[in-house]
Amino acid sequence: MRDISLCHPRLQKLAAQLVSEAGNQGFAIAIGETLRTTEEQDALYAQGRTKPGSIVTNAPGSSYSSYHQWGTAFDIYRDDGTGAYNESGDFFEQVGAIGVNLGLEWGGNWKSIVDKPHFQLPDWGSSIAGIKKLYATPAEFMKTWGTISPDQKEEQAETRVGWIRNATGYWYRHADGTWPADKWETIHHHWYLFNKDGYMCTGWHRWDGSAVDPADGSGDWYYFDATPDGPLEGACWHSRESGAMEIWYVE
Repeated sequence: MRDISLCHPRLQKLAAQLVSEAGNQGFAIAIGETLRTTEEQDALYAQGRTKPGSIVTNAPGSSYSSYHQWGTAFDIYRDDGTGAYNESGDFFEQVGAIGVNLGLEWGGNWKSIVDKPHFQLPDWGSSIAGIKKLYATPAEFMKTWGTISPDQKEEQAETRVGWIRNATGYWYRHADGTWPADKWETIHHHWYLFNKDGYMCTGWHRWDGSAVDPADGSGDWYYFDATPDGPLEGACWHSRESGAMEIWYVE
């Protein structure tokens, strides 16, 4: 999943600060994976063991061994058009240092497995033994998130900026509290289209210059990445001169 709003409230705040501060220092990043289900974590653990691929984690999901399952970790990716995990210029080391300065634990400092895109809350140590001793399961831990005051909840709801997900889909909140609806918007170097209700479009949609999917069937067709919870879900595709399709990168 890529929805940071599913994670611990304090992690949400630190993630937003990391994206902002990294951008201020010339490092364009975006949030990739956030909360993982047991099934998703077990699938990652099987990679390189019982399934093809390289080993990417030492944490099996069935024992709640990843902080991603506890809602206290997120991964980033490079969002400047040079490749999501391009390490040139010590990119992830630079962003890692910013995260550590903000109070996050950075996976690039680990001995095994080094995980440079990874950040997490440091409260319980690098191992999940401490948090498991306190709460046993992620579900029990998440029950404690509701102990923040109503005033804090209201403040978080009113001040959240960026991508927000609810039961209907993704929408995008600006710093002034507004959001795009029936319009295009460039976000992190990619084009997105929002319908009349303000939700991000995925798959094929028409645009007639003023409205999404007009009732009279007019408008040109566009394709928006439909990979569920993918890092660029909703980003518009376009055709190269060769005719090949690719996600549109905007300078």
